Amino acid sequence: MINRRTTNGASDASGSINTNPELQHDLPDRARAFTLVELMTLIALVTLGVLCLLPAFAHSKTDTKSLRCLNNLRQLGAAWRMYADDNAERLVWNRDGANVGQSSSQNWVGGWLDFTSSTDNTNTALLVDHARYAFAAYLGPYIKSAAVFKCPADFSAINAGFQRLPRVRSVSMNNCVGEGNRSWINTSQYQLYRRIDSIAKPRPAALWIFLDEREESINDGCFFSNPDLLYNLIDYPAAYHNRGAGFAFADGHSEIHHWTDPRTTPILSSGQLLPFNIMVPGDPDVTWLQQHASSRP
Repeated sequence: MINRRTTNGASDASGSINTNPELQHDLPDRARAFTLVELMTLIALVTLGVLCLLPAFAHSKTDTKSLRCLNNLRQLGAAWRMYADDNAERLVWNRDGANVGQSSSQNWVGGWLDFTSSTDNTNTALLVDHARYAFAAYLGPYIKSAAVFKCPADFSAINAGFQRLPRVRSVSMNNCVGEGNRSWINTSQYQLYRRIDSIAKPRPAALWIFLDEREESINDGCFFSNPDLLYNLIDYPAAYHNRGAGFAFADGHSEIHHWTDPRTTPILSSGQLLPFNIMVPGDPDVTWLQQHASSRP
C-alpha cells in the first residue's frame, strides 16, 4: 500500500501533483542569497567584534606570564624557607660582588650577569647544581628547574658566537636578608635578617625576599635598597608586567607590585648605562621598596 502524502507539492496515491497555490511556499524568496550590502555589513560587524576582543587576548597573554612569574617566585620562597628549616634557622647566603659563588664568597646563586659573552649569563648550573658548584646554587637541592629563576616576560639575551642566547636569571634577593648580607651604609639603623626567627618586624607578609630586577640593573644575586636615606634608588626593579615587578615575601606569598613614577622605570636608548645610586625626590615607588626591605629594630 502506498501512503498518501499530504504535504504541499506532494503526490497522492494516483501519482498526481498537488498544485494548490495556497499550499505552495514562495521558494525563490526563501532561498535567495545575501545582497552585497548585507554581506559587507556582516563582514564589518565580525571585524569590529574581533578588534574589540584583541585587547582581551593580549591581556590574557600578559596575565599568563604574570601567573607563571608568581608561581616561580612562590617556589623560590618555599625553597628559601626549607633551606632555613634544614639549617638551624639560618638563612641562605646572600652576598654581593663579582666573585659570588666562589670559595671566598658563598652565595645563593653564582655568576655575574652582564651583556658580554661570559658563560655566567647562560650557565644554569650556577643556579641549581650545588653538587657541582659547592659555594653556589644553595637552593638547588630544593629547586630542580632553572627556569624558576627567570621571569617568563624577561627576554634579555647575549650574543655568543653566532648565537643569540637567553640569560638565565632575572631574580635577585633583598640585601637585608641572608647570611653574609650587608646594608648599603656602614651605620644603618635598619635590621639585617640572618635567621628565619629574626623576621618579626616588619611582619613576614610585609618583608620581600625576592624580586624581578631590571635587565640593565641585574648583576650579582643581591638587590640593594637603602632605607636610611629617603628616595635613594640604588638598583632598579623590573617592570615586565604592565609596569609591575614580581615579589616573593617572607610569609610565602607572591604578588605583582605596579610602579607609578616613570623615574623608577626609565626608558633607555641602546648603549646607555643606568645611573645607579641616585636620588629621586618624591618617588613613592622607592619609598615602597625601602619600607618593605627592612625595619628599625
